[in-house]
Amino acid sequence: MPITPTVWVSSEESAFIQYLLDHIAEAGDNGSFKKQTFEAAATHIAQFHQCDAVKTAKMCQNKYGTMHKLYRVVSAIREVSGWTWSDNTGASITEETASTWDDYVAHHPEAKPFHNQGWPHLHHFELLMPFLVTWVKLD
Repeated sequence: MPITPTVWVSSEESAFIQYLLDHIAEAGDNGSFKKQTFEAAATHIAQFHQCDAVKTAKMCQNKYGTMHKLYRVVSAIREVSGWTWSDNTGASITEETASTWDDYVAHHPEAKPFHNQGWPHLHHFELLMPFLVTWVKLD
């Protein structure tokens, strides 16, 4: 029997991310959260349930993993020279940049949804990502 993907509505996603932001002190050094945090998040977002199954800790953990992957995809797109990222229009591909987009998507198919569509959770999710510190030796 095929697995049916869990449906998340925007209010659940937003409440989930906000819950994690409110509990960011519980995140490990690599930005991951423990099972207890996902259990508490599932309880918290239950009030926003509108369709599909009530979210469980495992569903929250999977959603976090999916959002983390989306964050990496969007971050990579934002680094490409010649494109302009917009929260509303994504990579904002025009006729002039279409060929470079097509080449990019051929190698990074996960980027395709962001052709001209942004990711509404980008700025909140950025706050969840751990800061990488680079040490520079000063002489």
